[in-house]
Amino acid sequence: MAADQKNYELKPALCLDFDGTIRYSKTGKFIDHPDDIILFPDVQEKIWEYRNNGFLIFGITNQAGVAFGYKSVEDVEKENQRTLDFFERDPFHIVQASFAHEKGRKNNFKYRSLMRKPNYGMLVLCEIEAQTLGYIVDWDNSIFVGDRDDDEFCALNAGIEFISAEDFFERKA
Repeated sequence: MAADQKNYELKPALCLDFDGTIRYSKTGKFIDHPDDIILFPDVQEKIWEYRNNGFLIFGITNQAGVAFGYKSVEDVEKENQRTLDFFERDPFHIVQASFAHEKGRKNNFKYRSLMRKPNYGMLVLCEIEAQTLGYIVDWDNSIFVGDRDDDEFCALNAGIEFISAEDFFERKA
């Protein structure tokens, strides 16, 4: 069937930052390896509430540790998979990671990237991948949840609503 004949379903997206929003490190500021991950206890039920109400669920994460040589792309993929394994059922439709940083030390990742938050390149990739799943993203009714300025500016740059992780998950300061 031609793409213009396919019936796509319009759905809003819940875009979630990973580090500091749905997971954190057991040992320090940054996650060092898959066994260093703790999922915040309040995320599973809330994310599934949105998925069950028709939202696409996107994971959006900057992983500059690759650009600085602290970890490899494979390490990040293992960490992200470990995060998903904490869920009783994986609620994510799509997960995107950006490995680049213009001040990095690894040549393959030492550049300014439109994928890296606060830019919204990862959201564009989510939109493209969602179409392969049969969905059109309703950005006007989508939400971005994160814990840092880069997350908020990504949402602002994309023209979608931002809610802090603290407010979204009703965490006490």
